[in-house]
Amino acid sequence: MKKFLIFAVTALLMGCGGDDNDKQTQACPEKVTVLEHEHSKAFPLTPSEYQGSLYQSFAWANTVRDPMRDALEVRTASAYAPLSAEAKEELAALATEKDIISQIGGMGSAKLPDGATSASDHFTAYMNSIIQDNGAGWRAAIQSRAQEVAQVLPDEATFYWQIGNEINAASYTRNAVFYFDNQTGRLTNETFGMKVYIEYFLAPTLQALRAAEVSTGKSIKAALGSVSAFTAPASQQFLNNLLNYEIEGTYAPELTGQKVHELIDIITIHYLAFYNDPAKPLYWRNTLETLYDNWVANNIEGVWVTEEVGINMADGGIGASTALTVTNRYLELAVSRQLSPTQIRWFYYGTNAGPEGQRIDDALTHLNTQTQNTPLTHISTQIVDCSREFSVYGLGTKEDNNGLLILISELSNNNLGSWYYWAGGTTLEYILTGEEVISAIHYTPTGSSEYDPQPQLAYVKGDIDGIHFDDPDTGLNAQESTIAIIR
Repeated sequence: MKKFLIFAVTALLMGCGGDDNDKQTQACPEKVTVLEHEHSKAFPLTPSEYQGSLYQSFAWANTVRDPMRDALEVRTASAYAPLSAEAKEELAALATEKDIISQIGGMGSAKLPDGATSASDHFTAYMNSIIQDNGAGWRAAIQSRAQEVAQVLPDEATFYWQIGNEINAASYTRNAVFYFDNQTGRLTNETFGMKVYIEYFLAPTLQALRAAEVSTGKSIKAALGSVSAFTAPASQQFLNNLLNYEIEGTYAPELTGQKVHELIDIITIHYLAFYNDPAKPLYWRNTLETLYDNWVANNIEGVWVTEEVGINMADGGIGASTALTVTNRYLELAVSRQLSPTQIRWFYYGTNAGPEGQRIDDALTHLNTQTQNTPLTHISTQIVDCSREFSVYGLGTKEDNNGLLILISELSNNNLGSWYYWAGGTTLEYILTGEEVISAIHYTPTGSSEYDPQPQLAYVKGDIDGIHFDDPDTGLNAQESTIAIIR
């Protein structure tokens, strides 16, 4: 194995959810928070097995969301058409290489332009077809699609149907309220929108998938539609209410009286680990831990974050550095709870967006290449004064000289309203001796560059500021990130 240390310093521009009180500048705790776990070194994991991409495949991701979207999705019952022989062949080949999660169609993302005063044409057509025959046509179409996909997939394949996208978005609520002419039965608009999603889309789809499972004798997995902006308490409460909802079953009579959490296999959410609140440095983690503690048990297999980073950050030139922080955080959580790839995965959206050299794919491809897709063992994660956060992973033991992987985020709050710069100095907190930088890629919002010869690491034993780049000519500044390979 190649002997090296990978050293990643990330500085990010981050969007924050939550209410206005969350955005106020607050004093950071002065203590060092150390997250170490007694079983860490006994739980090696390979990042690519936990990472996913959207629409297309990448070497650093074992899972792809929404490949072959036009072929697989069923928009309405009348729009169903059997898969072509070519599509079946393509799906079978992809499923031998990648795990798949695919939106099933139907309401989908329920998009609706700002300023609209009526439900969208697609939402209206879907709802009309469901009501017209009490959901029989939709259930038949979905059962047919699920059967043909199940029969094509190799026995060892992993495939989930995702029922909706960002189902708590305002567009879902507005479409439902508009369709029913504001007659919400004394429910709030948000609660009414959730009810419409469940009774008219989720429940009949789940009943159809269950029928396909019986007819094929194969396991057919269902993922709940994704809940967006999961840093927001309102999104978290929406999910809790949704999972605890008891189905009436007007369009899915076989599910009457069952609760949503009894029927789905995977919870999906959007946008969490990118978030930073200096007054609550573990907010993202505590939010996810609560979700696991309350819901991931019995029949629910795990939580998948089916979008992270996003187009806005990627287009802003900070896709690479943001992705490194997201990888850092989710890996640490996976190790601490000893979660399998079924129990947690995260998917990068906007993978190829942004300037060349600063894209999500640029950083993750480099990281994957340098680690040679090798299982890592977690050593520790530290948060210092809320401004520096880093995790240390080993490619092997120190004695074996197989090197370490260190992912670091430099965090500081510039108090820019709902936007945060994850920036600051270049000082790190992990003590190493006798190391030499042999390669480095430096990411900034305006470009990336590779240094040769590389800056040297200065070592100050016993100092919490431990390691830093000693390079006055090309020293690191705010809004930058660097990956350095150290031997």
